[in-house]
Amino acid sequence: MLKQALIIGLAFGAFAAANAVTIATHQDPALNGSTPLFFVTPGANGSVTGSWIGNGLTLDVPVVSQSFNNVKMQMNSVTKTGNTLGAGSVVFYTTNVANPLFQIDFNSATIFQPFGLGGSYIEGNNVTFSGSAVNGLQFQNAQFAFSFANPVQTPNGNTYTASFTSSADVVPEPATMAVAGLALAALAKRKRK
Repeated sequence: MLKQALIIGLAFGAFAAANAVTIATHQDPALNGSTPLFFVTPGANGSVTGSWIGNGLTLDVPVVSQSFNNVKMQMNSVTKTGNTLGAGSVVFYTTNVANPLFQIDFNSATIFQPFGLGGSYIEGNNVTFSGSAVNGLQFQNAQFAFSFANPVQTPNGNTYTASFTSSADVVPEPATMAVAGLALAALAKRKRK
């Protein structure tokens, strides 16, 4: 009896644990540096802005097994102090920025400079995800990163193309947990008979 209770408890605990998965991602939609996604102003107190309004950005959302073609992206100006960014949002949408497919809100972010080959990248801190593509899902430990490529120096700053990835632990909803608990209880009762 104790062995069965232990097995049921372990099974329920494994089910209840959050699952780290890729939430949303996109490849670099730009063919080269002439169509950038990000603009970074120079200096210790600059800013970072981002947008994509052309075609070619496919937002893959593996957590719900969906892909969205010709998505737009917008990140309003975020304060940059050294390599630290202030709070901001990144919105992926199809026709209306106020109705996002996927939105990232962050309290701060860091621009990492590579050692040797490779591009710089942005990684967010204290991140939350929302939007119609992930409606109904709850997340913990959300993370995202934009990997910069194709740097172009302009008189007013640097532009970059970028690919994107995000991940989080998906937390089961309370109703799902209740159904799982009932199923495990029924299994335990059946084993006792």
